[in-house]
Amino acid sequence: MKIKEVIQHLERKFPLHWQEDFDNSGIQCGDKERTVTGVMVCFDMSEKVLDEAIAKNCNMVIAHHPLIYRADLKRIEPNNRIGKILFKAIENKLFLYSMHTNIDSGIGGGNDLFSEKLGLTDVKVLSPKKDMFKKLVVYVPFEQSNQLKEKLFEAGAGQIGKYEQCSYNVEGYGTFLPLEGSQPAIGNVGKIEEVKEERVEMIFPAHLQSRIVKTVYANHPYEEPAFDIFKLENEDRSIGLGRVGVLPEPMEVADFLQFAKEKLQLNVIKYSGKIDRKIRTVAVCGGGGSSYIKAALQANADIYVTGDLKYHDFFFPENKMILADIGHFEGENFIREIIYNEVSKNFTNFASYISEQEKLEIHFI
Repeated sequence: MKIKEVIQHLERKFPLHWQEDFDNSGIQCGDKERTVTGVMVCFDMSEKVLDEAIAKNCNMVIAHHPLIYRADLKRIEPNNRIGKILFKAIENKLFLYSMHTNIDSGIGGGNDLFSEKLGLTDVKVLSPKKDMFKKLVVYVPFEQSNQLKEKLFEAGAGQIGKYEQCSYNVEGYGTFLPLEGSQPAIGNVGKIEEVKEERVEMIFPAHLQSRIVKTVYANHPYEEPAFDIFKLENEDRSIGLGRVGVLPEPMEVADFLQFAKEKLQLNVIKYSGKIDRKIRTVAVCGGGGSSYIKAALQANADIYVTGDLKYHDFFFPENKMILADIGHFEGENFIREIIYNEVSKNFTNFASYISEQEKLEIHFI
């Protein structure tokens, strides 16, 4: 079993195009053609985690947070944290891989498990992902339209939610004048031709654009197909950061905070807002979620549970919603469970582990 086969499985479940633009999920370093000897799952890569992987004969380390994250990383030297880890990985032929905002945003990912741990129902995405879709408009002779549509469907176009093979079709007439040197499929050089055509419209995932364009050229009868591609503002409501849902029964604020501490195994919660209210609608976002306070307000959440909130963030809701900061690690550390389960249940010919050496290096007194 090669490392690349594990990657292929993970990226089918949590595709890299689900990650945010600023992110660097995926391969951090290593040779994916090597055979897997074992997998170590962690939250953050560290020398301790790599030593543990080596001791347990694991040559693949999968972390939630990317090791190489900053765009301004110019050099790798063994005198800083990132350099030390990369040198150790390369010297010991380890493969480092990250699943960050793609697993945060994805179906069955971190925020879904966050919601599940709090017992939320009727869960929806708090901040649906944008720029996920484009639209193809192609003009094709009426007789060849169905054949082209079939090929485009096979290439991944025409899916809207739980519906496949979706298209919009309008009949019309196309005109063209073949010039010298052209090889028209219909008509003759130097003579204006009018052809009964169909305008075919289909939505497709933006990351498939290259495949869709190749499919048009490979299956359209014309030497020079006429087509347009439009960027859409449509959101993918099933993918995105954060979740919002409802509790089975309303709870007092103090009761909910204690409930959250128990379910998420927290020592402390920092919160602000009026506590003389009931909690029914709950918004969550694992990790640092200060960017989605406004989205939580717009979702009419009674409380927003997240991490990495700054001092001034607590003033933004103006007592319309409670803000609860549980910490970055505390709102995401269970993602290790998702990764471990995905690997261990689907690959039984090597051992998988969750790191035992990894501990939160932030302390309270």
